[in-house]
Amino acid sequence: MLAEQIAAALVVRAQELFDAKLLLDAKQLAIEAQVKSPRGAAADQARFLLKTINAQLGIAEEGKPAVELAPKPVKPKQDTVDRYPDDPDRPSRITTGVHSALYFGLLGATVGSFFADDSPAGGAVPVGIAAGLAAGLYLPRRIDRSQWTEGQVRTVGSASVWGGMVGGLAGDLGKTDGTTARHVLVGASIGSTAALVGGGLLARKNNYTPGDIALIDTLAGIGTAGGMTIGMLMQPAQTEAYSLNSILGATAGVITGLVAAPQTNTTPRRMVRVAGAAGIGAAAPFLLYAAIYDPSSKGDERATGALSALGMVAGAYIGFRMTRDLDRGLDIMGTKKPPAEDAVPPALLGRAASGAWSMGALTLQPLARTLAPQPGLAVPLVGGAW
Repeated sequence: MLAEQIAAALVVRAQELFDAKLLLDAKQLAIEAQVKSPRGAAADQARFLLKTINAQLGIAEEGKPAVELAPKPVKPKQDTVDRYPDDPDRPSRITTGVHSALYFGLLGATVGSFFADDSPAGGAVPVGIAAGLAAGLYLPRRIDRSQWTEGQVRTVGSASVWGGMVGGLAGDLGKTDGTTARHVLVGASIGSTAALVGGGLLARKNNYTPGDIALIDTLAGIGTAGGMTIGMLMQPAQTEAYSLNSILGATAGVITGLVAAPQTNTTPRRMVRVAGAAGIGAAAPFLLYAAIYDPSSKGDERATGALSALGMVAGAYIGFRMTRDLDRGLDIMGTKKPPAEDAVPPALLGRAASGAWSMGALTLQPLARTLAPQPGLAVPLVGGAW
């Protein structure tokens, strides 16, 4: 909050210098505001001000020459692998391949399970494997051309995974008796598809880094496993309670991650260590379970479930503490900028020069001296660029 307040003050001063035609000084302050709070509302105002200043100074936008002296020769079309090989924002083909294979493999398994009523696995397994392999090998090339970043791809993929998890568990809840694998597969496919669409809408805003998504995945995994271990402690009359607990745990983990991720410094490498520490803490009590197992009592399961839940929380805490200085400062948004025609002035409702409309947020920005007789602030409701 302090960084955002400082950035807002810098933008106000930059606007005043811009009105006074001190363009270079205004540009310097706008850049400082952008660095101070790169994700806040002040950064959007600073970027728009920078674009206006550069236009008046005659500075070409990034990637475009100031003066086009001669038409460039048309280069032969080539694979996108060579188009931006050093771009840190470029999504890894491993990431896109794994998420593509998981989603389409799930759909293929669901469709294949309907081939034979007496043996759903006979169709689900081969169709799921074939669909997953085909998607995992083909779709990464297509996703490369979409210009999405690693964070955007991980946002959509993570949404699909946890939507499928919750949907499959909900399919188990549908019937207390006679639940089949087909019920779970249908629920997982519906949940994964719905979450995929929602994740795509969220990813378009490009607000989450790969580290943010890694934190969300870790918390959702802890919540899902925690639901199972709490179920062991409860020893419910119906086994569907395990599924309900895990749905609640996964949902709580995702929501917590969405809120906390932008406020924390997490990278995928750090979260692998945190998840590993949490997993060790959760698994250790099961070594004790073998020694205290008693078929005539539920006390051994209750004790193991309670110790596993506590061990997982303790392991996660230790993991966060031990890695608090790991990759410090690396959890930042990428350097890739949207095309100039997609730049939208900061406002509640904005129109880009390309004609696309989008929703923004309520922000405060200084009134230009040329429009108001005295200093003041305005809340832009509608903004547009043409």
